Amino acid sequence: MGFFSTALLSALLASPSFAAYTLRRNHAGNNFTSAFEFRQASDYEFGDPTRGFVNYVNEATARSKGLVKVVNNQVYLGADFSTKVATTAQGRDSIRLEAKEAFTNGLLIADIAHMPGSVCGIWPAFWTFNFDENPYGEIDIIEGVSNQARNVVSFHTCGTCSFSFTEQERPASCNLGNEANGCADDDNANMNYWGCGDTAPANSFGTPFNNVQGGVYATEITNTFVKIWFFPRANIPADIKNGNPNPANWPAPFINAQQSQKGCDVKKYFKNQKVIINTDFCGSNIPQEDWDRDTTCKAKAATCAAYVGGNPAAFSEAYWLFNSLKLYQQ
Repeated sequence: MGFFSTALLSALLASPSFAAYTLRRNHAGNNFTSAFEFRQASDYEFGDPTRGFVNYVNEATARSKGLVKVVNNQVYLGADFSTKVATTAQGRDSIRLEAKEAFTNGLLIADIAHMPGSVCGIWPAFWTFNFDENPYGEIDIIEGVSNQARNVVSFHTCGTCSFSFTEQERPASCNLGNEANGCADDDNANMNYWGCGDTAPANSFGTPFNNVQGGVYATEITNTFVKIWFFPRANIPADIKNGNPNPANWPAPFINAQQSQKGCDVKKYFKNQKVIINTDFCGSNIPQEDWDRDTTCKAKAATCAAYVGGNPAAFSEAYWLFNSLKLYQQ
């Protein structure tokens, strides 16, 4: 019996389903930004696909203004916090990075020491997207607005997938079919901007995240599922730290989107993903009606753009600080 168990275990470990993850890309320090394109306002019809009060700048401008730099081998990606901006302008200077290379399947591990802090008008995101848009597939790994305390993960597939999640602050079943009448990045009233997803654990976003020295977001994409974990700095698994990550050893992910749940073809919709990192302001995720409902923010200014433009010092914490971004594949 003992011999059989050992032999069976050896066979299982040698099978493809138990293949170890190998590091394929490691973006850190001075080589981090070389993996990305700096998108700028002139690249888009309205300066921003989501109509934000933001002026994305090119790499030369970002470096000259100190919005991008390496400090103690950590990569700083910030926004301007010294200049008042008229509401008639494009918006506050900021960064939008889009990866040069896509990936299909793998384990994406982002070690982040700091993300934009919780302040009225801000809209930071770390996400992946299939730029082929045929089929449409987007994973918002980190996203939130203003004083939000916990990260919200969202999937967008333009009317093709449904997922169920067991613990969340959303309906028990999310049907991405709500997006069926709108796919493009526009103001189509039928577009489901929220997508389908789940709320992350405590200390997963903004100032609460920064107060625990950040942590790690790990996203595993296979042919049949997408799983996402959040580990605060004090609870990062040893195998991540030593460069040999094995999700089988980790606690259950807070996102577990399985193909078996209502028939989503994961490999079809979540392929050719490119990483995007950006810090937006206002825009379609903070429409005027939401600003008006937020009594804290509404007390500061009549509109989101008025507050963001007139209070630069409020955005001194509007920066990302990456220790590394690694892609492992089998």
